[in-house]
Amino acid sequence: MYHILPLVTLMFLLNFIDRSAVGNANVAGLSKDLKLIGYEYNIALMIFYVFYILVEPFSNLILKKIGGLWLSALVVMFGVITIGSAFVRNYHDFLGVRILFGLAEGGMIPGIAFVLGRFYRRHELVLRIGTFLALGPSLSGAFGGLLAGALVKQTIGSVKGWRYIFLVEGIITTFVGLASFFVVPTSPETVRFRNEEDRALAVKRVAIEQLGAQKDKTTSKSLKHGLSNSITWLCCLGYGFINIQVQGASLFLPTVIRTLGKFSTVEDKLIQLRSVPPYIIATCWSIFISWLCLRTRKHGVWIAFSCCFSTIGYILFLTVRNTKVLYFATFITYSGAVPCGPIFLSWAVANASPETSRAITSALVPGVGTWGSIVATWAYLPKFAPRYKPGNSLNVAAARDEGKRDHLLEGLTEQQQTALGFKHPEFRYLI
Repeated sequence: MYHILPLVTLMFLLNFIDRSAVGNANVAGLSKDLKLIGYEYNIALMIFYVFYILVEPFSNLILKKIGGLWLSALVVMFGVITIGSAFVRNYHDFLGVRILFGLAEGGMIPGIAFVLGRFYRRHELVLRIGTFLALGPSLSGAFGGLLAGALVKQTIGSVKGWRYIFLVEGIITTFVGLASFFVVPTSPETVRFRNEEDRALAVKRVAIEQLGAQKDKTTSKSLKHGLSNSITWLCCLGYGFINIQVQGASLFLPTVIRTLGKFSTVEDKLIQLRSVPPYIIATCWSIFISWLCLRTRKHGVWIAFSCCFSTIGYILFLTVRNTKVLYFATFITYSGAVPCGPIFLSWAVANASPETSRAITSALVPGVGTWGSIVATWAYLPKFAPRYKPGNSLNVAAARDEGKRDHLLEGLTEQQQTALGFKHPEFRYLI
């Protein structure tokens, strides 16, 4: 069963490469060539997340019914849409493909989390979810930056510059999606390349711990049960704060690097390459933090610990003007933020049962939590360059809030969490 993690990690890596390609394409001249004015670029980024949120629960219910082949279908869909992005000619074309992107990509994170929940025990989920969610945005930034740097100067007919980025990345994604139809598993019972004894053992090791993990019918009662878990909604809140940091960095890091003093004169290719190292470091850090969660079987304390780094990074962006220090700040900022999203998601999924509840939970956390991504698209507007004070100030507050509050639930039962009253992390005073 162990081939499931590399496969879904590859799927999500391609998902995030295609999603973040718009940031590299914009550095290479997308807004200029499409004659985007005012906030049109930010509106197009935001509309992606609106449809991304709406489709997630429905996508997971489809996945629960037809199995892992739905993940392969999603990969093919957003691969084809990425290819189509190479041929947009104006703002309305661009807006249309962003809507289609949202519909196609919305089901990936919740779908993968749901499938992994069938294969791994509850405490094992954090490292597995942490791995694919860390490798996705972090390595997509690295490989996406390297790929964009290599492609931005290439030309095939009328396809050149930023269009070439979309074309090549879309072709690669579509090919992998088609190939995955032959190997993607749905559950331990249906894994290929394993004998009957291994499959039975895989099912038993999960069933022993997750007594409520057996398959159930999707009914209004089971849906209501999935929506009533207080831990799920707390994780949605935390995931949103983290998304402000992670999505803001992935969308605007190349632009931020361009505006950092002496880097402003660097050609597009070198800007893309300078965005690679922060992603690599963040990947290693995220997997390490997820491993610590697995070893200690604690979640909140490591969220608080990691958020300290992103807080320091954003404070540096607000207070320091030295170019080298600011570039260093991108390393600790991204590294501090990246581990927290996977921890929130795995925390919620591990506390959801039976399957319908887990399907809803794995969709709600990244879905509702996407409010942070919508905020991020407006927190780093071009007019705020080069210091981006609104976005960086917001991220200092977000990181501080997560580090201060979410560890309070560590080790408490649901009844004890309710008894916290005004000390509960979700409580907000009215002023």
